[in-house]
Amino acid sequence: MLNLFERFEKMQDQLEASNLLKLAPVEPRYTVNAYRGSDCFRANKMWEDWAYDDEELESLKKIASESNYTVTVEEAK
Repeated sequence: MLNLFERFEKMQDQLEASNLLKLAPVEPRYTVNAYRGSDCFRANKMWEDWAYDDEELESLKKIASESNYTVTVEEAK
């Protein structure tokens, strides 16, 4: 058992030395807002969410559309 643990520690040290354990921060690319009504300036805001990639953006837009919400999309700052 001790030998297995020592090999594990050695592997962890190698990964840490090569930066494989450090993840780059992930930032949202878009802010998605859904409103009830067709005029987003006068409508009730129903929800806000963040999309981290184009696939997630399309998914959020589809969800809002299926709920008959008006959607606005802004590039994240």
